[in-house]
Amino acid sequence: MKSLIISEPGKMAIAEVARPAPKGDELLIRVGASGICGTDVHICNGDYTATFPLVPGHEFAGEVAAVGPDCTRFAPGARVAIEPNIPCNNCPECLRGEHHFCRNMVVPGVNRPGGMSEYAIVNERAAFDIGDLPFVHGALVEPLSCVVHATDQLGVGWAAHVLVMGAGPIGVMMGRLIKARGAARVDYLERNANRAARAAALGFGAVYASPSEIADRVYDSVADASGASALVAEAANRMTRPRGCVLVFGVPHMDARVTFDHFRLFREEISIISSYTSLKNSMQAIDLMKSKTIRVDDLVSHQIKLSECPDYIKRMKAGDGELSKVAVTDFAH
Repeated sequence: MKSLIISEPGKMAIAEVARPAPKGDELLIRVGASGICGTDVHICNGDYTATFPLVPGHEFAGEVAAVGPDCTRFAPGARVAIEPNIPCNNCPECLRGEHHFCRNMVVPGVNRPGGMSEYAIVNERAAFDIGDLPFVHGALVEPLSCVVHATDQLGVGWAAHVLVMGAGPIGVMMGRLIKARGAARVDYLERNANRAARAAALGFGAVYASPSEIADRVYDSVADASGASALVAEAANRMTRPRGCVLVFGVPHMDARVTFDHFRLFREEISIISSYTSLKNSMQAIDLMKSKTIRVDDLVSHQIKLSECPDYIKRMKAGDGELSKVAVTDFAH
């Protein structure tokens, strides 16, 4: 089968590898769609912890091709999305219900082969039925599940005024979910012209190209979907109202540092919270899609061949504004 292999940071190639066979509680997934995430770009750069050589891809969906002898929920032919964070269910964090901090986490696309391949192996507990949702939408279940967890953390109040920093696919999903949860206004900060236009088309509020355009103390909450440390600092130091909240959600560089106005945080009760991946939110994400509460059909700008994947990862690294979500949907070429 064809797979994208990252042999080491900066080195990618398409290679033929043996098709694995499921054992125990494993499923063999014939991958139908696999999204390229910003985290994949970080992995390719060596800016995110991963095990090399690696088949990347943690946002994927497909059809169950074969099952191991201990599987009970799925049979061949089932259509599923994958929740890539597979906990051990036995470490102290798992036993506290904090599965996303599992000490022994197995993550397809990070420390085991992922979805940038014709076939992938996952444990049955990592698969969720998507019914008749298109596979390309199923590949968005993982990022939407992360957005669900993040907005739970943020706790948006009724009629809140919120700023989302970054209008990529994650930022758009976040804005939509924040609006669905009762926010009166969702503004965006986005310097890329194409992404800013997409944010403006949502009609949720204003779209700013620079922090300098935003007045002081105007937002109940600010959600960062950019990973830019300077923006997180500015949100906390002046953009939020007293008792406002800043959500750290975008993936920063591992060496990133943020400088806060310590006295302001103390004097005005500013909250800084963070959200890391998801906490068993895949079923919620699927229901949000099926009920059309959250629209995702306009998020995938490019459906590509597996062989094109290295080029598109490089384009994403370069900040190509023409790209929204890119998904591999042709694994034979």
